[in-house]
Amino acid sequence: TSMRKARIALFLLVPAIALGVYALRDHIPGTGGQSDQGRDELESDIEYGDLPEVSFAMLDGARPIDLIQMDLAFPDALKELDGRPVSLTGFMAPFDDLKDMRRCMIVPSYVGCTFCTPPTLTQVVFVTQGGDESKSKYPFIEEASRVSGIFRISHPESDHPGQQAGFLYSIENAVVAPHVGEAPQRAPGHATPNDHNKGKEAVPLPEVAPADLVEDVSELLGMEALHSIAIEPVTSETFTEIIRADLESTYPEADRSGQAQAFSLLGLLPTDADWIETVMNIELTRRVAITNATGKEIYLLDSVPENHPYVRLLLVGEIAEALTNQHFPVQNRPLVSEGAPSMNGDSRRAAMALRQGLNEIAIFRYARSRGISTSSRPPSELGAESPKSINAPRELYQWLALPREVGPFFVDSLLDSEEPRFGFEAALGKPPATTMELFRPLFYQDASRWRPDPVREDFADELLETPPSVTDVLGIGGLLPWLSQWYNVPEAKSLTGNWTGDRWAIWQLPEGECMLLLETRWDDEDSARNFRESIPYHPYQRVLSDKEGSKRVRFLRGGSESAFQHLPAIYQDAPKTGAP
Repeated sequence: TSMRKARIALFLLVPAIALGVYALRDHIPGTGGQSDQGRDELESDIEYGDLPEVSFAMLDGARPIDLIQMDLAFPDALKELDGRPVSLTGFMAPFDDLKDMRRCMIVPSYVGCTFCTPPTLTQVVFVTQGGDESKSKYPFIEEASRVSGIFRISHPESDHPGQQAGFLYSIENAVVAPHVGEAPQRAPGHATPNDHNKGKEAVPLPEVAPADLVEDVSELLGMEALHSIAIEPVTSETFTEIIRADLESTYPEADRSGQAQAFSLLGLLPTDADWIETVMNIELTRRVAITNATGKEIYLLDSVPENHPYVRLLLVGEIAEALTNQHFPVQNRPLVSEGAPSMNGDSRRAAMALRQGLNEIAIFRYARSRGISTSSRPPSELGAESPKSINAPRELYQWLALPREVGPFFVDSLLDSEEPRFGFEAALGKPPATTMELFRPLFYQDASRWRPDPVREDFADELLETPPSVTDVLGIGGLLPWLSQWYNVPEAKSLTGNWTGDRWAIWQLPEGECMLLLETRWDDEDSARNFRESIPYHPYQRVLSDKEGSKRVRFLRGGSESAFQHLPAIYQDAPKTGAP
């Protein structure tokens, strides 16, 4: 929808606020405060008395409840103020022109540095001053400002200027004046160490003892360590061996070759690339620490400075992982919900995303409590130890990063503001069985909303005389990166939003050929047809037809056209694309 596109555009706009204010504020006359004449003119039009105060903490209480539809839930306290006069204290930022702040934004902290973490969408309020007939210009106020006006929440059915511009919140017919009284504190999470990242390298953090850091993370998560946690520095060679061993335990040896071939045929991996080697090299470009299965030891790369913000925050995440492993040992942790057919790649990634989400929540809480930017670059020492060039498509990076990106949203949906542990403990005992549930937590919480339709493991046994060498589940967490080769993220989400199940199979054919079959299941016939028609053309592909009303979509893909010679004629004659 237009509103969702506007929100995406606003995400790109907000970081530019800093540059605009920083570059122009010293060059515009009269930006030190609003003139008495302009303020008198405004207040003669609208009189606001004692008003309920809206805080940015209240605004930040809006929570996304679905990453496919991008639905939001607003706190009751905010919904009660919708359409009523309110007041808000914050800092002005330009929307159109710094010379005239008739339309402007109010953010929780002064944005005068391009290195500062930009505010989130729930921390930006669209403000309009004066009526349509007013000829006055409204100056920029550098100090904290008090805004009074009519508060609006942007609902899907809304049609007001703030909603049209893509904002969640707006204040209309506003009076803006310098704030009188104690100045607001810099908003948590909207800062960097010592206020700036000077140059390319981040400012070092104060030293902290490992035991104190463990205690800090334990308090943030409300989860005490059952055993002491040792942080052991290791060389890059040892660290590489540990990463490799961890990946080898995650991806069974019998499946690795098939996984590599399947991802290669889907365009997610270079041809003939080694699966473990490729994924390991990508991991080494970002990881500085890893926790063992017992949660008693964390191995830290000895070449990176422990007081670097990037290293500190990733170490916080690993401490969260160690605490989780102690309370919910990996070997005892059920990774599949009851009723699911078996462990597969999709359920494994869903369980991984759950743990990654908890780690990222710990990182966010720690960064917010210490005023550390979560966008710090990796230290240069990490780049020196990492491979210089990795020949891997960006979609593989997206596939690997998805648990870390979606997990925090899922975990946050389970948390209770009064008891921060409520929800995720139950989920650790019974993780989501599919990555779809990460995008749509209501599906996880209420089984009546969605009925998965998993594909049987033997679904492809009758295609050829020999069964496939490997089968596994891709999931929506795999379909999205695959589709992003041709579609943007909102389009890919729309195409996969009614996914109910899938499975892929790989065959080793004579003369070194291989063949992939991907079968997907959908909630309704229309969703299946939309997905079938969205499958891009590929020269070595066949999209298989199904009976009218089917909610199944299947396609074959080979390494070359000659691979189809090993298939029955009915498959060789199928169309190469899903489009009619």
